[in-house]
Amino acid sequence: MTSAEGVGRHLALLCLERDGRLTGTRWAGPAVRAGLLADLALAGRLTETEDAVTVDVVPSGDPLADAVARELVGPPDRSLDQVVQEGRPDLAEVARALVAEGVWEPLRPHWWRRGDRYRPADPALSRAAVSAALDEAGPGSAPSLAAAAVIAGVAGLRGGRFDDIREDLLTASGDAAWVVGAAAAAIEAARAWYGSVGRMTIADLNIPG
Repeated sequence: MTSAEGVGRHLALLCLERDGRLTGTRWAGPAVRAGLLADLALAGRLTETEDAVTVDVVPSGDPLADAVARELVGPPDRSLDQVVQEGRPDLAEVARALVAEGVWEPLRPHWWRRGDRYRPADPALSRAAVSAALDEAGPGSAPSLAAAAVIAGVAGLRGGRFDDIREDLLTASGDAAWVVGAAAAAIEAARAWYGSVGRMTIADLNIPG
């Protein structure tokens, strides 16, 4: 897993069901946006100082990173937490962008089941390969891999298991550690809220399968 391939794009792979449909879990979109924010930070386009957060919105040629950068500056004004929870791009927009890039390929829809279907254009970038790489993530991992492991864990994208934020992986996320920590905490807080008010649904518990 390389930083050039992107945290957000790898997390998007974890959002594909076995038959190529996009998962219905509530936490998939927030996880991918969190990954795109990590990509911005690792590229030096999103930085934090004691006084402010600065984002570079000059188009970079990466439509997904550029889209989430624009979300941070508005309009409307949104906090980082709000961008993670309810911003753009959503999962369907990410899928269309990846098809346009040639990273994913569209599959013929099932006639008996609604929903577009996709697969990675490169078999080496399968969901299984990404999951295996995340299983090996540790303190010495590349920042992009560590960031993806933290976000996938709190979003339940690894077999439906929700993990706590691992501080060793957060530290290994390098320049993205601050935004990965903030985004992961936002997802954890939203999960806790939905759980506390009894709003968990089948869609919330749905996992890629």
